[in-house]
Amino acid sequence: MGSRESGSSVNLIVKYLLFFLNFTVFLVCGAITGLMIWILDIKDKSVNNAYDFFLDPACVLCLVGSVAVFVSFFGWYGSLREYVLFLAIYRYLMMFLFLVEMVFIILIFVVVYVPEARKQLNIYPEDTLKEAIVKYRDDEDMQNLIDGIQELLECCGTSNDDLGYKDWARNPYFNCTTELENREFGEYCSVPFSCCKKEDTGLINYLCGRGMQKSTTSETVRSQTIYVQGCFKSITSILQNNVIVVGGVIIGILIPQMLLTSFTGRLIEQIEMQMAKWNRQQHR
Repeated sequence: MGSRESGSSVNLIVKYLLFFLNFTVFLVCGAITGLMIWILDIKDKSVNNAYDFFLDPACVLCLVGSVAVFVSFFGWYGSLREYVLFLAIYRYLMMFLFLVEMVFIILIFVVVYVPEARKQLNIYPEDTLKEAIVKYRDDEDMQNLIDGIQELLECCGTSNDDLGYKDWARNPYFNCTTELENREFGEYCSVPFSCCKKEDTGLINYLCGRGMQKSTTSETVRSQTIYVQGCFKSITSILQNNVIVVGGVIIGILIPQMLLTSFTGRLIEQIEMQMAKWNRQQHR
């Protein structure tokens, strides 16, 4: 009985598992955050509104990285030093992030799988994303991101329909009412090259998007040359056709967080048990 009393109540596996996982996240996300800050400084990025922030990959990665660094600090330091206050803060932060993610997942479920509810709640995320089209030429990183998404998803524009290519009329360089000087660049009434379908050789004709918004262009030629479907519809179709994969990804994200939260609660209990044991020994 005496030898058992003198042993530590803290499980070293749980303690150092929490330490190494959180310290790894702390280092990796700290490096990513620092890199994004450096990129934003080089670009001399000016953020005027929420659109400028959330439509810039560097800004988003900087935000996510900063949150991860902040949360993981309490995790690795609290577990290493067996500091109950820091571990409690870490646990509550993880629970809060878990609830935020659940709300986000429910919103995605409503938007993708329950279109009737989306209409009733007046949730149209594709309308918000159209702001990115307006700023397509303003930021090179945003331009590369949009081109990458359109090429990957084989879509054009942001709409949730088969007329997504018309979204590019919102951009002053691609619309059909632009001044004559912009027509000289061949972008008048056109779409970006990333909307173009690959040729049989696997290559993309970077000029194929010219005039694709013109009313004189036949639907047959247009559908054979570019992707006309909006990217939001492409994303919706992918999610609807891969329910099992989507569910697996969600579970893969949530379960580790639940385990870390559970392990943290268990470590707090063990530390408090050890502290109580020391107090009993001191009063003997």
